[in-house]
Amino acid sequence: MSETTHRAVQAAWEQTNRDQEFPTPGALKAAIEVEADRLDELIGQLTQTLRDQGIAEHQQAHQGHLPPFLEAVAIGNKARARAEETILRQELGEAVELATQQIEDLDEDQSWRTSPDRWRTDTDLLDDPMPEIDRLTEEIWPERSARFQVMAAYLMQTRYEDSKPIPETADDPLTAQFTDLVAEELERRENVRSEMSG
Repeated sequence: MSETTHRAVQAAWEQTNRDQEFPTPGALKAAIEVEADRLDELIGQLTQTLRDQGIAEHQQAHQGHLPPFLEAVAIGNKARARAEETILRQELGEAVELATQQIEDLDEDQSWRTSPDRWRTDTDLLDDPMPEIDRLTEEIWPERSARFQVMAAYLMQTRYEDSKPIPETADDPLTAQFTDLVAEELERRENVRSEMSG
């Protein structure tokens, strides 16, 4: 579930007093999660539609050629942003304007958003990596475990967001560096788990 969608629903319901309809905090939390999941699904569907349109427009303008990877990612980013804005406004109405302000007020400490280590320290706050990043990660590390691929995808997404180079093939010189970083983080987590259980 997207943290942005979850917070938008929560803030919008508070603005419209819909949160008063639920008998317990637990019931409210569950309802918000259901609604956020529903909106995320709509956003995902619209994102795919807008992304496909963007790819098709690129092909029309470039003799049928697909866009390079990073350009495809940029098209996907733009599609996601447009879809998110459209669906939240459509589903939450004017309350989303006030909700957005409230979210900004809640988010005073945003230092984690610019931390280069957020791929390993703040994964609970990050949105899921983009489908293009997931696919690229699977292509570069096809033999690695699912845990490794998930962590690698967060690293790839973080570096891309920070406009830093990322490996684009298994033979890319950066691949070994990224492999080491992810392996070290997984080993660190395993050691922490062992200490806590021991």
